[in-house]
Amino acid sequence: MGAKKNGMLILIALISVIALTGSAQALVEPVAGQVNSTIAEGQIVTLYLDINPADYVTVPVTDNPGFDDYYVFMDIEPMLKRNGIPQNGRYNATVEMRCSGVERDINENLGASYTNTLRNTTPSTAHFTGIYDGNPEQPPLMKLEPCAAEEETFSKDLYEGWNLVSLPLTPSDNSVSSVLASVWNNISAVYRYNATSKQFESVSTMDPDEGYFVYVTQNCTWTYSGTPCTSMSTELKQGLNMVGWLNCSKDISDALSSIEGNYWYVARWNAVSQSFEVFNPVAPSSFNDFTAMDRGTGYFISAKAGTTLSASC
Repeated sequence: MGAKKNGMLILIALISVIALTGSAQALVEPVAGQVNSTIAEGQIVTLYLDINPADYVTVPVTDNPGFDDYYVFMDIEPMLKRNGIPQNGRYNATVEMRCSGVERDINENLGASYTNTLRNTTPSTAHFTGIYDGNPEQPPLMKLEPCAAEEETFSKDLYEGWNLVSLPLTPSDNSVSSVLASVWNNISAVYRYNATSKQFESVSTMDPDEGYFVYVTQNCTWTYSGTPCTSMSTELKQGLNMVGWLNCSKDISDALSSIEGNYWYVARWNAVSQSFEVFNPVAPSSFNDFTAMDRGTGYFISAKAGTTLSASC
């Protein structure tokens, strides 16, 4: 009820604006609407005429404290004119929130690329029929849902013997046979390290944040798909922990800033030489074998005490 009341207030305000602009602006064609969200501020909304979807205009959503957020296209008259809509003519239009696109003003000037975190469930939810008469139009309430992250593909060369890997992407199917399907015929063992029992154990599933020792019988290239893993919060036990890393590369001091001063060293496995390489935060740089955390690589972290590793891309 409050949202509907507030929607009327928006329209009343727009009518007042139009009245104050005088007769010279009488045909200014505003479009105002609301979304079923109180956290949509800044999301980009697109309006287009159904006869020409390629001709569109965008506007950001405005915060509306205590009510559903709203959007306002103050003047779509130039769009109506260039698409041949006669004065006082009727037109069909759609307002939608897309996951990504390029901003565009009413004069067809392109702006920056954008990425939304929300989208409307179907374009038809925002479809409306307007009349080119200078009075504000209010499409139906726009119903929103989260944008699903697009899947990516990750590839990594594996070498005969042991390889210490991690998952930078979250797979839709996390079974070992699915994640390692591209190299399954070459797999003879997959292990994780249990930091509580201090034992290696065989696994049936694979997830981001974890490190895995994978044994392959010959050189091959591992490929799998999933949605990017861009943040992590992993509990570390005192002693050794085998962890994964995110879908990005970071300087190791930045990557491990959340546990600064609370770990002895970090080790990774060189699959070519079949030996460990080490980073010690208090050692001279020339003593360290690596200085970055990389996607697809697993690591051992020797924690001084129980702590939580938090990081993001």
